[in-house]
Amino acid sequence: MAATLAIVRRDLVRWARNPGRLVLLLGMPLALAAIFALAFGTGGEAGLTVRVLVIDEDGTALSEFLSGALGSQEDTGPLDVEIVGEEGRAMIERGEASALVIIPEGFTDAFLDGRPATLRLIKNPAEQFLPQAVEEALRAAAVVLSQASRTFRDELAEFSAMLAADHSPDPVAIGAMSTRIAAKLQTVEPYLFPPVIELETISADGGDESDDGPSMQAVLSLVLPGLAVLSLLFFAQAATRDVMEEREHGLLRRLLSAPVGTGEYLLAKCVSVVTVSALGFALLIGIGRLAGVAWGPPVAVIGLVLSASIAASGLLLLLVSLVSSEMAANALTTIVVMVSAMVGGSFVPLPALPDFLLPVARLTVNYWATSGFLVLIRDGGGPADVVPQIGVLAGGGLAMLAVGAFRLARRIRAGDV
Repeated sequence: MAATLAIVRRDLVRWARNPGRLVLLLGMPLALAAIFALAFGTGGEAGLTVRVLVIDEDGTALSEFLSGALGSQEDTGPLDVEIVGEEGRAMIERGEASALVIIPEGFTDAFLDGRPATLRLIKNPAEQFLPQAVEEALRAAAVVLSQASRTFRDELAEFSAMLAADHSPDPVAIGAMSTRIAAKLQTVEPYLFPPVIELETISADGGDESDDGPSMQAVLSLVLPGLAVLSLLFFAQAATRDVMEEREHGLLRRLLSAPVGTGEYLLAKCVSVVTVSALGFALLIGIGRLAGVAWGPPVAVIGLVLSASIAASGLLLLLVSLVSSEMAANALTTIVVMVSAMVGGSFVPLPALPDFLLPVARLTVNYWATSGFLVLIRDGGGPADVVPQIGVLAGGGLAMLAVGAFRLARRIRAGDV
């Protein structure tokens, strides 16, 4: 037992003497979480606004309707639409807006006659994502107008003829046309009222979304748990890599020639990996707490930290036991860690994962640890609510630790490690 403790103490000292590795593993999730918070959190201020300039060369009721549709939510939505003249071209060249929409002369006539009608969009080249949002909004408006033109083609042609005539429209013809339009609207009514797809917006903590959008603390609470679990896996990867380094540098051979048995050595490595992973994970939890993330009851948080650390350590130790070189271990563990992060909720919040990915996600440490923290943070759960997650993580982690240690012991005795 003394030899086991000595090896654990030596491993912890090695970590303490290499602060650069610690800073890197801690800094990565914190930097990513900060980027998400700054990009999507408002901090209580007005949300992100995309300024759009519109030059209406057509000057008709339809073009005014289209301009108004783009800016119909300018008080609360992301698009701030401003009707301008020809000076709009110079303004977009100076980068004073994200995009410029030009409604050309004759747009309404082409629409009514069923001829191709074109809207021009000039995007600010200095911006990448905001002009894309304008393009998608304009594309949606074009789709709506195109479908309306196809659905009411005959009525629009008749209306265009009425406008071109040099006499007042016949009231009977107007009534007949109105009746046909009403009949077609009744046909599509089941698909429009209510709409097939509805959007419900809620805040990250499960409450109603305010007009100002989610706060930075709310965004952090949603994304930091998943990123922290990713960092936990990297901590476990770095700690288990020591086994291959000690083998390739000859340190393992020297240790085993001393009064240290294979079992004592592997027990020490298991304890070291779990300890390093748990300490790193706990440090991230503490930093998140200082940033305003309310992780939940301490007992539940400690249970998730310990069980997730055991699961991460077991997974990485098992992976290391499957390969015979440090290079192969680095390649295999990195692939598994990144794939687990992508499908398990570290990069994409769990509520946004598609249903078909959930069976795969449930095979990852990321899913169980992140879902446990979301139960505490978003749902206000307590220790009893995360017992399933703690049970899966701890049970699976201990099983993987046992299998990984058993395989490494066999390989050490056979001289393969």
